[in-house]
Amino acid sequence: MVAFGEQTFTLLSEEARARGITIQELLRAVVIPDWFKAKYEPIPRHNPISERRVREEEPVPPNSLSNKLRY
Repeated sequence: MVAFGEQTFTLLSEEARARGITIQELLRAVVIPDWFKAKYEPIPRHNPISERRVREEEPVPPNSLSNKLRY
């Protein structure tokens, strides 16, 4: 379960509406995969251990959609 502030909900709602999908579909298809891409890097294929390393937080440009979705 996720709780959003009114401003974040409005932003997500408008983005979903513009794409012709629901907010839940937007979260599952766009927001979550983008977060994983930004947060984790895959282990090289030759490594038999199937874990992921956490990347250091990278600064987000002030006007990016990702920045608007942060709390």
